[in-house]
Amino acid sequence: MRCLILSLLLTLPPAFAHAAFEIQRWPTAAEASPVTTWTGPERATQPWVLCALYPHLRDAYWLSVNQGMVEEARRLGVGLRVHEAGGYGAQVEQARQLDECAREGSDAILLGAVDGPALANAIRQSPLPVFGLVNALPSDLVVAQVGVAWYQMGWRIGHWLAERHPAGTPPVRVALLPGPEGRGGNQVVEPGFTAAIDGSAVELVDTLRGDNSREIQRTLVQQLLTQHPHLDYLVGGAMAAEVAVNELTRRSPDDATTSQSRQPAVLAIYSSHGVERALLRGKLALANSDQMREQGRLAVAQAVCLLQSPQADEQQCPRHMGPPILTLSSAMMTDSRTLSDPNFRPVYRVEPSNHSTGH
Repeated sequence: MRCLILSLLLTLPPAFAHAAFEIQRWPTAAEASPVTTWTGPERATQPWVLCALYPHLRDAYWLSVNQGMVEEARRLGVGLRVHEAGGYGAQVEQARQLDECAREGSDAILLGAVDGPALANAIRQSPLPVFGLVNALPSDLVVAQVGVAWYQMGWRIGHWLAERHPAGTPPVRVALLPGPEGRGGNQVVEPGFTAAIDGSAVELVDTLRGDNSREIQRTLVQQLLTQHPHLDYLVGGAMAAEVAVNELTRRSPDDATTSQSRQPAVLAIYSSHGVERALLRGKLALANSDQMREQGRLAVAQAVCLLQSPQADEQQCPRHMGPPILTLSSAMMTDSRTLSDPNFRPVYRVEPSNHSTGH
């Protein structure tokens, strides 16, 4: 019998192998509970359909969230409908998509908001329960949410710098490229970063904000390197970090202002495939990962848990959680399922599969 059970387990598809997640609860932006294990639903009891709204699907971040959501929807046997707004300026389009989720017969909305305050009325008017996805929303607008404290994403990078350059040591010059102004987690990344370097020998000499497109971030990186030729560190979002590594590699080592001895070290606030490659090659000093693929899985599991048990307590269905933030150097790289697989392409529709009609 033992051999038969083992044989059956080995033949199960990997996506059905477990429903256990490492999570942290975030009572405030600056504090997290200890890492614990949460066991999500094993299988959906009804053919629930979840409507997921993303700001866009043009970078590794939301593509990785998408893969995690698709994996968990298939594991649980629920449906998934995915819509992307087209960018962080598309508040009108995302408000329209909130209505569309209800019209197409979904049971709940998982909202990666482009702008929480601008969407507040649309969220309140939705006939469907709304769950926050990645980008934090006020608790009175949502049933629950999955994400991490982006204040901590900034603080961790700043803390790493402050530990290496404490007060009384030679000053170092740092520039910050956090991404779009006032969008997503960027509005709290900066306070976290500046709080962590306060009182240290780290001097923040410039902060440039712009959309997370390769062209815009390349322009900002070039502008920084021109205006501040003696930077010690360049800290940016994943796209900024990628283009900074490429720009520093491209620049001639014969140029006195960009010689190897003067090139700033690059640190990434969050991760991407390019950031991971740069870490492995030693081209990037440090990077955070908020495990976006795992956030996608958690979001689907959380929504199904609360659809099936709306009155469940925090132990059964946590309301505000996310995976632990990882801060990685090349020596610490592990297979964390942080990012989408290299060959993964966006999936916009998953159909509910065979499901149980009860426990």
